[in-house]
Amino acid sequence: MKKILLFLICFLINGCAEKPYLDERQILKQKSEAFQFLSTYHHQLHVMIGEEEGLPETAYKEVSDAIEGSDNDELKPFKSAIMRIDNLDPESDEVRRLDYLVDYYQSGLSLQIEGILRAYGYLKPFSQENILMIYDSIALK
Repeated sequence: MKKILLFLICFLINGCAEKPYLDERQILKQKSEAFQFLSTYHHQLHVMIGEEEGLPETAYKEVSDAIEGSDNDELKPFKSAIMRIDNLDPESDEVRRLDYLVDYYQSGLSLQIEGILRAYGYLKPFSQENILMIYDSIALK
């Protein structure tokens, strides 16, 4: 009886610790949502680095509030970088590094999204808003 109980406890603990399986569409959706998030908040980043007019504190609050509620795995590096900022001076290393991260990460996401679509033979230009529609039309054939 003890062995059965121990087995069940181990099974439950192991089952709760595993992340849910993400299929290709869910992965593409996370990449697309992350890309769109970074596009939406890119202006605030430019305010934070002093390239655009505005208050860096307000821009930081808008971005950090928005990312705080996100559970998108693709945004974890961004979330970590924004949380490391303790000095909002546009010349601070943390703010500059965040800008670098977003510029390169967004480019990488774009390439990954395009790569998935090209793997299905989709070679036409597309907008980020239509990615899942396009995917559904070509992957489900």
